[in-house]
Amino acid sequence: MDDEFTRCEAVLNAELDALVEVGAAQDFVNEAVRGRNWVDFDASIKTINGIASRVAGLEEERTALMRGAGAHGFYDFARRFPDEERSILCGLYRQVRLEAARTRFSAEALASYLGEARALVSGLLEAAFPEKRGKIYGRSGMERDAKMGGVVLDRRF
Repeated sequence: MDDEFTRCEAVLNAELDALVEVGAAQDFVNEAVRGRNWVDFDASIKTINGIASRVAGLEEERTALMRGAGAHGFYDFARRFPDEERSILCGLYRQVRLEAARTRFSAEALASYLGEARALVSGLLEAAFPEKRGKIYGRSGMERDAKMGGVVLDRRF
């Protein structure tokens, strides 16, 4: 039983650390987007995705530990431990859930911001150049296929 407690505590601590790391990386991306600093944007997104996959692995490890004990949920699993250990595990679990919610809300806010910024720029381009509506042009001025990637505007626009 002590081994299960130690393993669960270690997994929850690792999961919490990874979620805090994701939150910090998301804050960096938020600041980069708001400051229009696109240089490290792709690298930051790859970093976030790597940490997110690590969180998913830790979550799977935690749920496998609970399934192995025959528990149907975390609190059912935690009930098996003495009061002090249960309190530690439940506190860590609440912190993990809170940090996961913060991370999710931050990601949703960034996605909303980007979606609205994209709609604004699309509206401006459509209003300014109605004859070019639905067309994308490359650096050379030639029309490009719209499926080739995103559009980046410089600060002069």
